[in-house]
Amino acid sequence: MKKVLLATTAIVASASAAAADVTLSGSGRFGIVYDSSRDAAGQSKTKIERRMTVNIDGTGATDTGLEFGGRIRLRSDEGDTSGAVGSANIWMGNDMFRITVGNTDGALVNRIAYFDGTVGLTGLHDADNSFNIGTFQSLLNTYSSRGNAGDVVRLDYNVGGFGLSVSTDSTGDHLSNGSEDAIAASYNFGDWTVAAGYAKNANNATTAAGELDMWSLSAGGQIADFAVNVNYSDLENVGSKAVLSGSYAFDATTVTAFVAHTDEDSFGSAGIGATGDETEYGIGFTHSLGGAVLAGGISRDYTEETMADLGVRFAF
Repeated sequence: MKKVLLATTAIVASASAAAADVTLSGSGRFGIVYDSSRDAAGQSKTKIERRMTVNIDGTGATDTGLEFGGRIRLRSDEGDTSGAVGSANIWMGNDMFRITVGNTDGALVNRIAYFDGTVGLTGLHDADNSFNIGTFQSLLNTYSSRGNAGDVVRLDYNVGGFGLSVSTDSTGDHLSNGSEDAIAASYNFGDWTVAAGYAKNANNATTAAGELDMWSLSAGGQIADFAVNVNYSDLENVGSKAVLSGSYAFDATTVTAFVAHTDEDSFGSAGIGATGDETEYGIGFTHSLGGAVLAGGISRDYTEETMADLGVRFAF
């Protein structure tokens, strides 16, 4: 064993590969959540919220300056009998180009400002993002903290204030069998950013007849202590959703609110119900505790159910 270790040390010392680093980071939160939809026999409308997340990141660079890295995430939530390990992503690139492979966001989620109106400790209904349209929830390729989100391949290009992302995944044949193929672009000018994108087969349908394509756009910016954002999505043959959100920061407190409106393309196409349209809304706050954050909020979704939460979160 000693000879093996000495030989390995000699190889590493003589190699020209650049130095690499492995770092740990993470976050935690705890609090209480109210959910009016939990009305089955034996269910309580309130529950204790608890989450712990640990990120393992490896980074390095070649002798020519090309950077590379990867991430694995560990997470445990309330009710878990054991923690979950998210599948890895690997990336390589420079200031202009980067390719990311594995468990990562698709092009739309990487560029469109879907989450600027997030409220509360937990995000509550997640009604503030426009790709959640009625019963069609979380369709797009997004990073998963628990398990495997699929093998996404995304190429990013950034120059000046312009950014372009193109992505696909390996779950299908890219014609009619389960693959989401997407492209999105963003442009930043000062305190403002606009973005737009398109996803073919956003619902990962396994047949051409079942494919649902999605268009999205967003625009947002900052005016002194105020921030505002609009994001909009149209899901083929289902419906469209527009979200307006804003926040105001004063002292150690930030208040965020959103209102969202969904219109079905045809009766029942988005599972809205008799009206064919529905309004969702929410409001929340964060208050710095100096190293941790007190957060809470309340929201109503398209089913007219209410969620509220209050608790503390921190990062390390």
